[in-house]
Amino acid sequence: MDNTNILLTIRARDGIVYEGKVQSVTSVNETGKFDILPEHANFISLIKDTVVIKDIQGSMKKIKIDVGLLRTRQNKVEIYLGIDSSSTSRNSLL
Repeated sequence: MDNTNILLTIRARDGIVYEGKVQSVTSVNETGKFDILPEHANFISLIKDTVVIKDIQGSMKKIKIDVGLLRTRQNKVEIYLGIDSSSTSRNSLL
């Protein structure tokens, strides 16, 4: 895999919202705004509000969300939208 980019997949219940190589992913969790860059450490978090994508051409795309689950590992980021946060406890993710 190319270590200068991230492979991003955003899925909703009805299908794929976004799929492709990107330079970075920015979102918000309970501790605040954060960025995922190439070669980021393995990471999993509930996210909210927005996902901002910087594509490989440098263009920014902002996707408004309610709640989602973000997982990153081995230069791949997967985001699952439509997560029901009322039935998901923090401990169930650990």
